[in-house]
Amino acid sequence: MEGSGDKSRSGRRRIEEMNAYYDKVAPLHDAFMGHTSNEAMEELLGPIIEWMEPFVRDRRVLEIACGTGNWTQVLSKRARSVVAVDQSGAYLDIARSKEYARGNVTLLEADAYSLESVEGEFETAFAADWWSHIPKSCIPEFVGSMMTKLMPGSSVVLLDMLPSPSLDAMFSHYDEEGNGIHRRTFVDGTEFEVVKNFPGEPYLREIFGAYARTMTYREHDGLRRWVLTLTLGKSEGP
Repeated sequence: MEGSGDKSRSGRRRIEEMNAYYDKVAPLHDAFMGHTSNEAMEELLGPIIEWMEPFVRDRRVLEIACGTGNWTQVLSKRARSVVAVDQSGAYLDIARSKEYARGNVTLLEADAYSLESVEGEFETAFAADWWSHIPKSCIPEFVGSMMTKLMPGSSVVLLDMLPSPSLDAMFSHYDEEGNGIHRRTFVDGTEFEVVKNFPGEPYLREIFGAYARTMTYREHDGLRRWVLTLTLGKSEGP
């Protein structure tokens, strides 16, 4: 029988493989995602941005797993300041090459599962297209790390993808801890296994119920996205 420690080690192995994959794919990321410009992104994802905007407007925002900085540009136009972190130096190099509307962005290399190196407290934590890649056994570690950086009464904004035919086509199997595994083949033929989970509203409410004073979950069917916004109470969670 597999214990919790075994699951944690399994999750860490998944994280290491995904880190290697995303370091390798970084130069192709924007093209793969169809990202051409911040203006085009704002137009396409306008309804999603409208949902999350009240939670970042004029606030000190911590963006977790910022990738190539596409959502960082969106945040920069609205937030008072943005500290955007990612574990991948390759992704951060691309993010540093982009322009940020108000000159209010700091980009840092940091592990989302241990944010001790990130100084200060924040009024909003934001993560886009990140939750789906968290191995289930590592969710408590990530949530706990994120909460240490937030003040009481702060907000959390999480958004990610809903299932779609293009994503379903990459599905390979479920692993030993129930993570959906997608097989990604790089242009040189190298294969990687990537965690891709679709949590659903009940699961997210179970995870964050102990922290949240208010919580709203929305889905946009046309854009195949879900958005979770919550305001924290004074509880430090379970």
